[in-house]
Amino acid sequence: MTECNGMWLELALILIVFLGVIILGNNRLGTIIQIFALQSFVLSTTPLLIYPGLHAVAIMIVTIILKVILMPSLLFWAMRHVSIRWEVQPLIGYGKTLILGGFLMSVAFLISSKLELPAKEISNLLIPSAFSVVMMGFLLLVSRFKAITQVIGYLVMENGIFLFALLLLEKTPLLVEMGILLDIFVGVLVMGIVVNHINREFGSGSTINLTNLKD
Repeated sequence: MTECNGMWLELALILIVFLGVIILGNNRLGTIIQIFALQSFVLSTTPLLIYPGLHAVAIMIVTIILKVILMPSLLFWAMRHVSIRWEVQPLIGYGKTLILGGFLMSVAFLISSKLELPAKEISNLLIPSAFSVVMMGFLLLVSRFKAITQVIGYLVMENGIFLFALLLLEKTPLLVEMGILLDIFVGVLVMGIVVNHINREFGSGSTINLTNLKD
């Protein structure tokens, strides 16, 4: 990896984490989906910056098709069908979520600094960024009631896992990478169906209604 690529990679990693923070502090579902798509687009460029070549180009193209185009389109479709535009009553308030997100980022950087990993040869920010994005995705998943927002939290977590996978990208067959991405897409498709069923039964896309289910 050239020095120029290294600089662009660190810029991309910082932007990916920053977009994750914006997602945490936003309550407009449409905006959250758009920011996720932008985060995924920036994410798609990272393989090419680390391992320039056809393998990285293929991964980038598949990532853009699935995570930047198809998944956001599916999420917008689900949002329109359940008539939800806002995350009104989160389990944890937005201010507290941002503070907690900042704390988790600090923990991620602290843990990463103690680990001796080959990723440091690529960028000192790679592992901390991956940890941070996974934690932010998990925080979004557990702190929101709307099923669509929880799906986005899951997808943000997957973006963090994708960053971890960059360590193995050079040795990982393309078929495996495509399989992982397709599995995620199928998962989101299933969640879209679940959201529709929740809305049909309860008139809301909030998972808190699931507590009302009886045997």
